[in-house]
Amino acid sequence: MVTAAGCSLKSLTRRNVRTGRVPGTLVPADLVRRYGLEPLYRQGIYGQGERIGFLELTDPSPADDAAFWQRYSLDPGRNRPVRSVEVGRSAGAPGALGESDLDVQVAGALAPGAQLVAYALDGGASLGSFLGQVYDALAQAGRDQVRIVSCSLGVAENLFSAAGAVTSRVTGERWADPLGFSGALDDLIRSRGLAVFASAGDSGVYGGEPFGDFAPQPIWPAIQPAVVACGGTQLLVPGEVASGEAAWGGQTLDSSLAGYSPANTLPQASGGGGVSSLIAVPAYQSGLGYGARATPDLAAFAGPLVIVHRGQELSVWGTSAAAPITAAIAALFHQATGRFLEHAFFYPRLKDVAQGNNWNSELMLMGLDTFDCAGPGFDLCTGAGTPELSGLIGP
Repeated sequence: MVTAAGCSLKSLTRRNVRTGRVPGTLVPADLVRRYGLEPLYRQGIYGQGERIGFLELTDPSPADDAAFWQRYSLDPGRNRPVRSVEVGRSAGAPGALGESDLDVQVAGALAPGAQLVAYALDGGASLGSFLGQVYDALAQAGRDQVRIVSCSLGVAENLFSAAGAVTSRVTGERWADPLGFSGALDDLIRSRGLAVFASAGDSGVYGGEPFGDFAPQPIWPAIQPAVVACGGTQLLVPGEVASGEAAWGGQTLDSSLAGYSPANTLPQASGGGGVSSLIAVPAYQSGLGYGARATPDLAAFAGPLVIVHRGQELSVWGTSAAAPITAAIAALFHQATGRFLEHAFFYPRLKDVAQGNNWNSELMLMGLDTFDCAGPGFDLCTGAGTPELSGLIGP
């Protein structure tokens, strides 16, 4: 993760910039196979008429995006440059361009017919101000008739809960505390008919990286009940798409420990998740046995995945990948069926992931030994499962 100046907001992409593209890195065509999207493309469904928004800390790179789509898009002739909307004036943040590269390139490759809109936020603002910008960006997305939004930014729940007053720059609305703001944000998302997909974090159960707080916790905005929280998976056999998926994680240093997993190709990171200490149980989770909002809701491939960044191919990891992958699938699904991926609809239709855990080697070396394991049914690593098309469409 990359910490933006001025607040503890994080851009969730993990990048390996020393070695460039590494063995086992997937491209969009691999994701098409993994999630069974071929029938949609055979019907001519590429996301035409759909609009996907992205919350970013900087504008995307048109040159990098075009280069990526020319190589890897499922139909490069349909891809169009991303439209950028400035919500908060910002010079960007370290690593933020790599985040926007990942988000728009992957989503645009899987849904090349969709119009992509990036909402640039000010990562240097105070947290309270930044939260207001998120509200303003989603309100603008609604006005722009963008119905699907991908967000790969996050902040630990304890920091969110201590943010203080939140103010909208656009409307002047002010919420005295984050809980009141959270309720207003959910109301906005639902009233505008938005489907928001947010990354669930890259630090296992410890959402507070860079470890100023060692308490297990999830991250915001994944904890918002109106948001779809996206966890991460990895392939059971790195690079082999047909091998199936497990929760992204597993430390790789001590094979004698229960959390060991040689499949974790980025052993200093792992998929986030957990139970909120702030947000009550939403109705769609009432039968799961958790005492509050639990994340993630679902999961998708977290890496390694190829992007083009500053003209070079790189491998990236993170639940930052899971959010735009799922957003693109949601756009294709909406074009095909006319419905959005709402929690109550997709929970029983996902493919269960019952293997793996979300520990990692960095946590182990710090003496942080709490982790969650994937298992049958809903879990705090992969939620209700992965969005494979056959399960969503049905027989």
